[in-house]
This record gives sequence, C-alpha cells and structure tokens, in this order.
Amino acid sequence: MMRASVRRVLGRNGMLVLGLGIVLFMSLAALGAPWLAPYPPDAEHLDHVLEAPSVHFWLGTDRLGRDILSRLLYGGRVSLWVGFVAVGISVSIGTTLGLVSGYFRRWVDETVMRLVDIMLCFPSFFLILAVIAFLEPSLTNIMIVIGLTSWMGVCRLVRAETLSLREREFVAAARLAGTSTPQILLRHILPNA
Repeated sequence: MMRASVRRVLGRNGMLVLGLGIVLFMSLAALGAPWLAPYPPDAEHLDHVLEAPSVHFWLGTDRLGRDILSRLLYGGRVSLWVGFVAVGISVSIGTTLGLVSGYFRRWVDETVMRLVDIMLCFPSFFLILAVIAFLEPSLTNIMIVIGLTSWMGVCRLVRAETLSLREREFVAAARLAGTSTPQILLRHILPNA
C-alpha cells in the first residue's frame, strides 16, 4: 500500500532517482566511516550494554556495549569491498567469454555454452561452501569464489548481444577495412554490447 502510493507520487523515474539516492547515500556513509562513526567499531562501553537509541548512541548498543551505528558504517565498507571485487571478477570473466563465444561461434560457442550450463547446474551457495571448506576461510577467498560462481548470466547476456552485433554493417565494414579481430571485439562490439 505504501509502496504503491510512493510510486504514484514519484513516478517511475522518481523511484529510480530515489533508489539511486539511497544507494549513493549508503555507499558514501560506508566510505566515510572513519569520519562519520562516533566511536571505533570494536570499542566496548560496558556500562551501556543493550542500550536503546539515544543522543550518545543513535542506533543503540549491542550486548557487549558496542555502538551499532559505528559497526554498521564499518560493516558497510566490507560489504561494498566484497561486492565490487566479486562483481568485477564476475563481469570480466562473463564479458570475455561472452564476447569470444558470440563472435567466433561454432565449437568455441558450444564449448563455452556447455561450461555455462554445467556451472548453472550447481547451486552457487553450495559450491561456495565446498570451495571454502577446502581453502582457508578468508575474505579474499570468499570474494574470489563469489566472482567465479556468478559470471554465467553476464556471459549469456554478452553472447546474445555479440551474436546480434557481429552481423551489423559497422562490423562488416571494420572487417573489410582490415581491422584485426581483437580490435573489432574491443572497439566495435564491446562498447555496443
């Protein structure tokens, strides 16, 4: 009910701007944690255990007396870091394989698409747990494993766009002009995909 009335007031573009504004605000708050957090995230205030929100502790304290706002801001930094690294790995693998698969087709396309199908068969959560069980559990390993198990959607999307773009006139003109395959992929197809 509330969502429908907000959508009616703001419209579709307004909702997009509102969502982007919230994400930008949260990202800036997390990045500015050293300056915005009122206390160090692990500082214990034993005389203020489980305190309700107040002037001194805006979001209250936890069972060890730590400020929840400070911990939230510093935790957001870790979440942003994990998200950016994992998405960076995922997008670079998916984009590379999608470009190669869609442009060269034939056996390259078949091989890459079968690899995508195999990766999609395994639930990524259990794959992440299995890899972490064999490796030492660390933030770096988790970021890498998340990136390595989430590239399939990007690969399919880029492949579909590449299949469409490789038949366009500007790609044919680039081929006729003697442009090398890597240049066609990077300068003509990738920016349009």
